Amino acid sequence: MLTHINTISVQVSDQDKALDFYVNKLGMEKIQDSPMSEEERWLTVAPPGSQPEIVLTTQDIGGMSGFKGLIFGTEDIAATVEELEARGVNITVPLSVEFWGKWVQFADPDGNEFGIWAPADEM
Repeated sequence: MLTHINTISVQVSDQDKALDFYVNKLGMEKIQDSPMSEEERWLTVAPPGSQPEIVLTTQDIGGMSGFKGLIFGTEDIAATVEELEARGVNITVPLSVEFWGKWVQFADPDGNEFGIWAPADEM
């Protein structure tokens, strides 16, 4: 099942300007800055030693269509998806394996989208 909030998505107009603000003005640390495609990068920051991370995104990234919110973590993403489906949760983006990890999205009754991420080597 869901075990923790892994990432919070914040939409920004310019990732470099946002990175400068979050790191140099707010005192956060850059955690990850990885390409997801030629136009996209996965850029995360967090206060020193804290969890969850904040992903600074300019658009829908890497197949996470319509996503602008919380990303949950889980110890077993396939079992979590199976359990959520059995409970009638609306899975909006089926489980996929990408080079950057495993991903699935679901919506609550009001249409709010949430993600679940796991490392690519998990499972």
